Amino acid sequence: CATGIGEKTQTPKSKHTGVTVNTTVRKTGQYPESFVLTFEEDIKEDDPDPSLFKLRGKAGFWGSNDTRDFECSFESAAISGNTLTLIPGDFPEKYFYVKEFTVDCKDHPEYGFTNSDITNIVTPIADDFTTVTNKDGINFDYHLFTPKDEKNMPVIIVFHGFGDTDNLLTYRTAVEWAEPDNQKLRPCYVLAPVIDDRTYYSPSGRDRVYDAIKDILDNMISEGKINPQKIYLMGNSFGGMATIEFCEKYPETASAAIALCPALTYAPDVYKKLESIKNLPIWFAHAKGDNTIPVSASQTAVSTLNELEAEEVRFTQYSDNEMDSAGADSAPDATYSYHHVELAVMEDDSYQEWLFDH
Repeated sequence: CATGIGEKTQTPKSKHTGVTVNTTVRKTGQYPESFVLTFEEDIKEDDPDPSLFKLRGKAGFWGSNDTRDFECSFESAAISGNTLTLIPGDFPEKYFYVKEFTVDCKDHPEYGFTNSDITNIVTPIADDFTTVTNKDGINFDYHLFTPKDEKNMPVIIVFHGFGDTDNLLTYRTAVEWAEPDNQKLRPCYVLAPVIDDRTYYSPSGRDRVYDAIKDILDNMISEGKINPQKIYLMGNSFGGMATIEFCEKYPETASAAIALCPALTYAPDVYKKLESIKNLPIWFAHAKGDNTIPVSASQTAVSTLNELEAEEVRFTQYSDNEMDSAGADSAPDATYSYHHVELAVMEDDSYQEWLFDH
């Protein structure tokens, strides 16, 4: 249509064709490092002011179907060709907990988007794992990282905590072993089972998972992939309990183990079977102020093993100040309470070095 006298024609704004979210797994979980919008055509404008952008959304959280509102600002907005890259400020949620969100841009509505516009989520390292469904005996998924050299390699089995079924994204207990720098020093397979809540809470359910994992290991050994003298286990909370239970059931399988804040209060029979692993090198770590699983759970296991004249037992007890320094919070319902001793452990290479020395 014709324009009136004095009116200016405006070039239609290019539409975005998708949004890629680039995330990493920090020690506090999956974090969105950038949002990259791709447009149909190159953007013929200067970089917008990041203060014009605001993200508002709803996120879930551990152990609940409820959601909570959250907001996030942006610290950078950069145009390059047909892309606009937004760098968030202090994003307040684990990204996989985010249920929905909207990003608005004052003065530039064409730069706005919602979670429904996302076309790709990229998470380096976690994306290198293959997800396998076990159907023998009991159905469950497990994530498997394969090293460059696939023959006669060590393997680390990493058990997650109760409810932490996003086990590659919740914290770094699994993905850190697959980091390139770690693989240069300690190349290995990483096997991370995903155990649903009902199965995890059931002693018989866990037992069936342990049997299935043993079968997976045996098959990988028969295929020449795993060195049977270099099988390691670790886990936090219910995963620490699972680490000990697995080793008690198959005491000749593991070479060494790390139990982080093990939830032994949910498996009192564990203490009665500790003699079966007195020859297994094992390192316990627990926060003194843990108000989810009391530190006495680890103290009792350590003292019992010492009374049994166990071969090698280590115990690291973290003070409140040390947990504060690691990024934990004293509140029992905090996202990162003192129960999350992995915040400190996974930043300390001595645990990994010790494990692979055996």
